[in-house]
Amino acid sequence: MNHDANAPTRIEGRIWTADPTRPWASSVEWRDGAVVAVDAPASPGARTVRLPPAHVALPGLIDAHLHLTLGALSLAQLDLSHVRSRAEFERAVADAARALAPGRWLRAHGWHEANWGGERPTRAWLAGAGEVPCVAYRMDHHACVVNDAVLARIAGQPCPEGGEIVRDAAGAPTGLLLEQAAWRLVNPIVPELPAADRQAAVLRAHAHCNAFGVTAVGSMEYERDLREVHVPIGVRLGPARTLRVLATILDRDWPVDRAFGRALRPDGHLRIVGWKNFIDGTLGSRTARMLAPYADDAGNRGMLVEMAAESRERLHAWARETVEIGFSPSMHAIGDEAMRVALDAVERADPGRVARFEHCQTLADADLARMRGRVASMQPLHKADDARIAHARLGEERMRRFFRFRDLADAGARLAFGSDWPIVSCDPRLGIRAAVTGLDLDGRPCRTDQNLTVEESLVAYTRGAADALRAPDLGMLAPGRAADLCVLEADPFAWDWHGDALPPVAATVVAGRAVHGALG
Repeated sequence: MNHDANAPTRIEGRIWTADPTRPWASSVEWRDGAVVAVDAPASPGARTVRLPPAHVALPGLIDAHLHLTLGALSLAQLDLSHVRSRAEFERAVADAARALAPGRWLRAHGWHEANWGGERPTRAWLAGAGEVPCVAYRMDHHACVVNDAVLARIAGQPCPEGGEIVRDAAGAPTGLLLEQAAWRLVNPIVPELPAADRQAAVLRAHAHCNAFGVTAVGSMEYERDLREVHVPIGVRLGPARTLRVLATILDRDWPVDRAFGRALRPDGHLRIVGWKNFIDGTLGSRTARMLAPYADDAGNRGMLVEMAAESRERLHAWARETVEIGFSPSMHAIGDEAMRVALDAVERADPGRVARFEHCQTLADADLARMRGRVASMQPLHKADDARIAHARLGEERMRRFFRFRDLADAGARLAFGSDWPIVSCDPRLGIRAAVTGLDLDGRPCRTDQNLTVEESLVAYTRGAADALRAPDLGMLAPGRAADLCVLEADPFAWDWHGDALPPVAATVVAGRAVHGALG
């Protein structure tokens, strides 16, 4: 659909609008990138597109939480998510190292010890890389394993607070680094690609997201990448960009430098919505901060990290300052104690309840009511993944605290769904399947009492995500809202989400322009 963007366009067919006052419509018309009418007579000169009988149009899907630049770069890295044994792991590393250009690091991601029985990889698993510096990130990016070439570069450095350099029985580093040890020792020495290469990768990521019906993302970004990648893309392409980026800034050294975030002038495709802080780690790495020790690691309650570990007063001040200047504090909190710390941090600082609680994977009963009116920014596909190890980590009694979609909705929390890509796929259809069926990645049911309906899941990927990201122009098909649409070739409300297939995406439309597939 490459006609004049100023001419009105109208689609007719089965349309789910996400508008609670009018959930279904038979026509939507837009002009200049915005919806002008729903279920109204066609304007003179409007181009009309009639959807095939089986197709259903939806508002453009919104991923409320991902890492766009990180995900973009991962598309060109070694993907270990499909590895199912140590032998496969070692073979993949050796093959990738042989194909690498001289002088380059080997970067890999996506490994998960649950895929081969639970043994965590060590530097020995990376021996096939030889002298090539190699770093392989766990799927959650809260742990990495490095080879001897990298260990030599960080030798002698103390372990940062909120991290762990894992050691063997003799006290030697195994190559596995957790949390701040990975982030502050390894990440700074991994060579960064030139800005032009990162820009090209991010544009490929735009198309990658568009292919899944995604029109906007809540992206966690470092200021450096916003300056060097996203802003130049906007200058070069302007309204021709195919993905809206609502960015949350990850930089959090105290005192936080807010100058860039406050000065960046938002446009229809790039805006700053807040700042992010990390409270703890992840269940898979046993670094999520729990109220009681892990069932499979007695004495370990996980970690509080960064400001939460250094100074609760500083965390409270960070949240208060973020709200006072008109932005949203976003807090990574996975363990039940981390959720309590996050709630405490904003209890008095956030009367408008604009804070976002990212992940919310475990929540104690005493804190459930405190989430009323608050944003629970969650990733259903994480449930399908972590369900495979959750019972071992939490034990039977605490499983009732795990991924409380239904409990949170009933308690009045505002659900917003995303992916956390590249941690897991950014295909929202996979997230819908996980939220609706309660099946883990191995096809086994987990906490099915917390399942949502298809409509509830779609709301969380549309107007719920727009609400969380403070984007009142997105998330619904209603007059004045953006003409962002996802057209599926089949009815998602009648789809068998327990099967292997997913409803195909026929077209993705951003600001009235088809950016994937085609209308008509």
